[in-house]
Amino acid sequence: MNFTPPPLRCLSIVGLSLALVACNTPPTMVDQHFGMAVHRAQAQQSHVNPASQRSESVPDTDGAAALAAVTRYQHSFQTPPALTPIFNIGLGAVSAP
Repeated sequence: MNFTPPPLRCLSIVGLSLALVACNTPPTMVDQHFGMAVHRAQAQQSHVNPASQRSESVPDTDGAAALAAVTRYQHSFQTPPALTPIFNIGLGAVSAP
C-alpha cells in the first residue's frame, strides 16, 4: 500500500518548514550590540562622582548656607516676585491712525 499525502498537506508542511527556517537567522551586528550604548553611558555616569559611593559625605556647603538656600526656595513660592514696569511697549511699532 503506497501512501501519498494530499497536495495541500504537502504545501502546508513545506510552508511551515520554510517559515521556521526563516526564523532561524543569526543576529545582525546591530542586534548583538543592542543596548550597549545605554549600559556604557550608565557605567560612565556612575563613575563621574566616586565620592557618592563612599559612606562619608563630601563637604561642599556648610549647614547655614544650605538652610538659607532652602528657606529662600520655599519663600519664593509664597510671595511672587515684584513686577517691573515695562517702558518699551509700543516703541518701534507702527501705530494705527
